Amino acid sequence: MKLLKQNIVVSLLLIFHLIGMLGLSFQSSQDVFLILTPYHLLFTFILIFTSKNYTKKFFQLTALIFLLGFFVEVLGVYSGFLFGDYVYGDGLGLKIFKVPLVIGLNWFILVYASRGIVNYYFKNNVIQILLSSLLMVLLDLLIEPVAINFDWWSWGLGYVPFSNYLMWFLVAFVMQIIISLKKYEISKSIAISLFLSQLIFFTYLNSIVV
Repeated sequence: MKLLKQNIVVSLLLIFHLIGMLGLSFQSSQDVFLILTPYHLLFTFILIFTSKNYTKKFFQLTALIFLLGFFVEVLGVYSGFLFGDYVYGDGLGLKIFKVPLVIGLNWFILVYASRGIVNYYFKNNVIQILLSSLLMVLLDLLIEPVAINFDWWSWGLGYVPFSNYLMWFLVAFVMQIIISLKKYEISKSIAISLFLSQLIFFTYLNSIVV
């Protein structure tokens, strides 16, 4: 039953990323799918939670990652010197302190996905932390052009500053240290399918928007 549940979640992750990818490809359906973007993130979040019977510690650490990611973004938007000068558009749904709530979910999703795929290949904790942080920056490199094109956020300079990627790495590094110290539970099959889904999703969208 456990394996069946995980297989269903893996299939749903792949299918919904594929549907989203195709929906954003065509002008006739793009507006509808852009509206659905925050719900896609929420659905992905729910799928991860239902993929196995996690402990109470997992939910506590997830809440910590969510809050850390969200409030770092709040500081970034208001200060302008952490990531750079940027603002969020209206495409990611409800905002609090000028930051969409789903941004916290996005940080969690990327932490979970990147760490799971690194853990599959490497056992050394330092390597796991470093490589998973770098993978998160890689995903952000792919996300940025798509996000700008779809007005999920925009940069005051008109381009993505280096400070954004540096801060992404530092925040990701801190998050990965936290989950290492607390021995965070990750389903490797879910994490790998999620990472590959995100990689394919944004690589493809980059090819049609850039």
